[in-house]
Amino acid sequence: MKLKDKNMSKKSRKSPISIVLYVVAAVVGLVGIALLVNNILLFRDTVNQYVTQGYPEATVINELIPTQLLPGIFEPIAVYGGIAFVLLGVGIVNKKVSKCLTLLTKVEVCNSTIEESILEQNVVYIENTETTEQIKIVEEVEKA
Repeated sequence: MKLKDKNMSKKSRKSPISIVLYVVAAVVGLVGIALLVNNILLFRDTVNQYVTQGYPEATVINELIPTQLLPGIFEPIAVYGGIAFVLLGVGIVNKKVSKCLTLLTKVEVCNSTIEESILEQNVVYIENTETTEQIKIVEEVEKA
């Protein structure tokens, strides 16, 4: 029984699903950062193209900031950052729930062990009672 408890405690420390969720959250976060950097570089390249065509830089920047730069910044932060935080939260909740379930399993194992020992004691008591009754019957038969 002790071997099972040790194996269960090791298993609860290493929650593979939670670890996978953490890794996926990190990957999604990195993809969001890469997309954010890509959008900023695209904005810079677009401004440079318009400036080389002869447009004034201030006018180009004022026109492209609300239409290209701001959506290019907020979209990766909102979408990929939100997904990363949701995955991180699910990983944390999964880890806590699996820990609680492991504790419940340990309590059930302990309760079943206690119940088994009580049943064994009752069986021994019943056997001793039967043996005592058999001895009394044999003594009565010998007296007669």
